[in-house]
Amino acid sequence: MTKSAHEKNGEKTDYFSAGKPVHRLSYCAFLDVLGFSERIRTSYKDGTANALLESFHKILAKSIARLKENTDESMLYFKSFTDNVVLAHPRFSDDMESEFGFTLWSIREYQFQMALKGFFIRGGLAVDQLFMDGNSVYGMALLTAHDLESKVAVNPIVVLCDNTMKLVDKHIGYYSGEAAPQVRDVLKGPDGRYFLNYLTECIIEGDDREYLDAKSLRRHKKQVESALKAYASIPTVFSKFAWLAEYHNYFCDTVSGYPEYNEAMKVSATICSVQFQRITKKK
Repeated sequence: MTKSAHEKNGEKTDYFSAGKPVHRLSYCAFLDVLGFSERIRTSYKDGTANALLESFHKILAKSIARLKENTDESMLYFKSFTDNVVLAHPRFSDDMESEFGFTLWSIREYQFQMALKGFFIRGGLAVDQLFMDGNSVYGMALLTAHDLESKVAVNPIVVLCDNTMKLVDKHIGYYSGEAAPQVRDVLKGPDGRYFLNYLTECIIEGDDREYLDAKSLRRHKKQVESALKAYASIPTVFSKFAWLAEYHNYFCDTVSGYPEYNEAMKVSATICSVQFQRITKKK
C-alpha cells in the first residue's frame, strides 16, 4: 500500500533511532463511535446487551482486520480499545501528500463500513509530532486529534486540524481545475472546518467508468433514518443525525448523474426535520 516500514524482529521501528524512541512528524487520527457509551448503558436496561455486543464485535472485528491488512505491510500504525481507534502515519515525503492519502483511505473505509452497520464514527485527524509503537502512543498529534474528536467534531464526522487543512490546500494547488483528488475526498462544513467525505466509498472504479454502489448508499440511508427515529425525542442527539442526513443528501446530489442513482436514495426530509405539535387537552 505504501513504502515498506523498517522492521526489527517483526516490529516496526519507524519511531526509533539508534534503538531509542523519537518523535516524528505524523498524521494521527483519533476515532470513536458516536454515543456508544450511552448505547451500552441502554442495552443493559432493555435487555439487548448481548445483541449489541454480538453486532458490534462482528463489525469491529472485520474493520480491524481490514486496518491490519492496510498497516501490516506499510508505515500505517493503529491501536484499538473498545470503540476507540488510533491510526497514524509518519512522514516520509517532503509535502506529506502521499501519507495523507494512505491515512485517509484507511479512515474512510473504516468509517464507511461501521456506518453501514449503524455505528457512526466521530473523530479528529491531526498532523504534528508523534511517537507510536506496539505498546504506546505519545505526542502532540495524539493530543490534538483527541481534542478535535471531543471538542470540535460535534457531529459523526472526522474533522481536520488547522495544519492538516493547510496541507490539503497546498496539495490541491498542485493540480489544475477540479483534478485534485482532495476536492472529492475532503469537504468543508458550514463552520469552515474540513472533514473526510467517507461516502465516496460508494464510488467504484470500473474498467470503462465509475459506478455508484447503490446498495450501500441505500443501506447508509436506512441506518441514518433509523437513528433519526430512535433519537427523535432527544434533541441533542437528534440534531447530530439530522446533520448527517443533510450530508447524506448532499452526497446524493453530487452523484445524481450516475445511471445507478435514483432520488429514493435520499433521506426523507420529513424524518430529518424537527417536528412540532400543538398542546391538546388531556382526557
